This record gives sequence, structure tokens and C-alpha cells, in this order.
Amino acid sequence: MVTGNREDYLLRILRLTEAEGVAKTTDIAALMNVSAASVTEMLRVLAQDGLIIYKKYRGVSLTPEGMAMAKRISDKHQIAERFLMDVLNKDQGAAHEEACKMEHILSDESAKNMCRIIGAAEVTECDVCGSDCLKNRSGVQLNRLPVGGERKISYLKCDDHEKIRKLIAIGFVPGRSISLVSRTTNNGPIIFRMGESNIALDQDLASLVFVDTE
Repeated sequence: MVTGNREDYLLRILRLTEAEGVAKTTDIAALMNVSAASVTEMLRVLAQDGLIIYKKYRGVSLTPEGMAMAKRISDKHQIAERFLMDVLNKDQGAAHEEACKMEHILSDESAKNMCRIIGAAEVTECDVCGSDCLKNRSGVQLNRLPVGGERKISYLKCDDHEKIRKLIAIGFVPGRSISLVSRTTNNGPIIFRMGESNIALDQDLASLVFVDTE
């Protein structure tokens, strides 16, 4: 089992090897703020688990299994950090610190749901969602939904944090069912039915919401 501490080591090794090809024990120790002896001990454990290739005095590199694990944790960190900033309005420093804790416990399903809210596929190359990634999903913009058609909200797509927060506050959250009640002329607001309520939404905001094609 790979613990949070081991995952932190894999992430630091990933960062160093992306820049230099191999990671030195001294550089890992500096990033982790621990002694070189502690790093050496952990590297031996990770090597035994098949996650790194470690040869004394020659540096450290990740095995394919270690690379996949480190990349997945890094992806979840990016998703969590974006979610905290875009949806919860955290500043970048606070979001980063909290994402460092979340990355170890965030489930794949929760990461997928966060992506659907923030549209993270636009800003990160990750494998958390696999074939279900937003880049592979087809969707219809809410403002193009036919009158009377009921669909489930699939994802939101917008770079404006304020608009994302506004849509969520109103109730436009992935997974909820919605139907178009009526349109107005001259690009006026569109009336939608969500649960027991009718909601008026302007064309701009409606275009940021994507619903399932079927």
C-alpha cells in the first residue's frame, strides 16, 4: 500500500525527473525538507515496491508503475486546486495547500465530478477520467435544447470563475435533470424547469451549460 508520505516522494521525484531526467538524493531531501538518510531509507522501500529505479550515486527514476501513480496524484492535485479556486473562491496559496492534502484521498469519481463543474479538461492533461474525460464527451449547449426536451446536465465550461459560481448557486450542477419551458425573442432570457421550479437564464449563461445528448 502506498501511503501519503510515499506519494509525496513520488511527486517530488516526478517533478525533478521531468526537468533533469533523474533525481538526486540531495535534491529530494531539499524538496522534502528531510535528511538525506531519511530519503535513502524511503528510496529503498519504493524500489522494493517496484515504483522507482534506484542506484546509489546514479540518481533515481520512476518505473512505469511509479510514473502512472505519481502522474495520477499530480492530476488530482490540479483538479482539486482549480475547484477550490473556481468554485470556493480560495486564493491560489490556500488552494494549493489544501489540494496537497486532498490529492491523497480524492476518489476518481469525485475528481470526475469536479472536472465536470470546472471544465478542467481545458487546462490540464490528465488520465483520471479515462475514456469519460470531458475531451471525449459530446454535449449540447443548454441554450440549444429543444422546448420540452428533458436532459441531464453533463458539465459546465467557462474560464470565468464568477459565472461558474453563479451557475452553481442557481442550481446548475452536473447530474441534475432540466427541461426547456420556453424561449423569448431577441435573445432574451430562456425559461427552464428544474425540479419544481422555473428558472430564467440569459443566453450567455445558458451557453456555458452542456447537457447529455440523449
